[in-house]
Amino acid sequence: MYGRLQRNQRNETRVLRSRWTALSFFAAFACLTIQLPNHAVAQHSHGVLTPGVTFPTDDSVLDESPQMIMMSFRVDVTLLKLALYTAEGQWINIGFSYDPNRMADSFAYPLGFELPDSEYYIARWSVTDGKRGLLNGEFKFSIGDEAIPPSEIIASKVSDAVESLPSTGSYRVVPKE
Repeated sequence: MYGRLQRNQRNETRVLRSRWTALSFFAAFACLTIQLPNHAVAQHSHGVLTPGVTFPTDDSVLDESPQMIMMSFRVDVTLLKLALYTAEGQWINIGFSYDPNRMADSFAYPLGFELPDSEYYIARWSVTDGKRGLLNGEFKFSIGDEAIPPSEIIASKVSDAVESLPSTGSYRVVPKE
């Protein structure tokens, strides 16, 4: 019985953290969208097209599958692409379709389903504002009690092997000592 009580408390804590995360995002999102128009445009074009806020945030660890993917920008942009992939590169259909007539500073796409199992997920996007050209980007996140940030997963997969290139032109990979 004590074990069941602990599990219930952990589940309640997880739900509260998830709700707090969503509430924090919406508060930040509201602050960005309420800004006065003259504050929305930077004095120079460096970084203007980069997202101000994404949900999930880059390199975040969520307790449960997100209900939606959101992005906000500093200026109105046309979202050309929003695609979600597993860590293995498998495409996940989130129902995005390109609308050439839609320019906005924020986009939200409800998922409406649990994401398939993966070490982490990659959301890749492309935008244009019609003036500064095309900008591509991505943000990564992972899900679950035992999950770790995607950057740590990726760093752990980097090989420490060293190439040894003999004069014969052939080579072999030798583990670092």
